Amino acid sequence: MDVFATRAEFLEVNCYAVRAEGHDDAIFVDSGFDCAPGLAEIVEEENLVPRAVFLTHGHPDHILGLTNVLSRWEMPVYLGAPDRYRLDRPAETLSPQFAPMLEPLVKDWTAPEVNALLDAQTVEVSGLTITAVAAPGHTEGSTLLRVQADGEEIIFTGDVVFAGAIGRVDLPGGDASAMAESLQAFTTLPDVPIYPGHGPGSRVGHELATNPFF
Repeated sequence: MDVFATRAEFLEVNCYAVRAEGHDDAIFVDSGFDCAPGLAEIVEEENLVPRAVFLTHGHPDHILGLTNVLSRWEMPVYLGAPDRYRLDRPAETLSPQFAPMLEPLVKDWTAPEVNALLDAQTVEVSGLTITAVAAPGHTEGSTLLRVQADGEEIIFTGDVVFAGAIGRVDLPGGDASAMAESLQAFTTLPDVPIYPGHGPGSRVGHELATNPFF
C-alpha cells in the first residue's frame, strides 16, 4: 500500500490518501477544513482516482473539509454511526471555547449524506479492505480503521491513539471509561503501522512499549 498525507492547517489534522499496490483508485481518510488543495495535489501527482472518504470520528476539525472535497470528487462518505449527529451542527459539538473559532468555518456548511459504519463492518473499495473497529472515548463514534491489501495492514487511529499520547476525553461525548476499554482493545491489535489524526505516525508495538497511557 501507498499512504500519502497532507495536513489541514485548522488544528493540524492529518488527512490521508491510500491506494493498494497496482491500483489508481484510492480512498481518503479524514477531511480537515482546508485539506482539499493538498489532496488535489496528491491526486494529480500520483494519478489517483478517489473512490470514498472514511472519517475516524465526527469532530469538526476532521469533517469540515468535506464541502470542498465532495465538490471536487463525488464519492461516498463513511462515519461511525454514533457520530452521525455531529454533522448536523458541527460548531456545537466541541467545547464553548472553540465556538468563536468554528463559526466562520461553518457558515457554508451543509451536512453531507454519510454511510454509517458499525463495529466490525467491512468495506471493500479500490483493492482495499477497510474494517471498522469501534473505539469510543474521544467521541461516541470514534473508529479505528484497519486497512488491508495484499497481506499488508495499516491502522488509522484518528484521535484515539497518537504517537506517545491518546485523545482527550473531556469534550462533549468524551468518556474516560469507554476510552479505557478502547485502549485495552488496542493492545490486542497486530504490530502494524498506525497513522493518527494528529502528529507523526508510529506502530502498535512501539506505542504499547513506550506510550505512558498503556
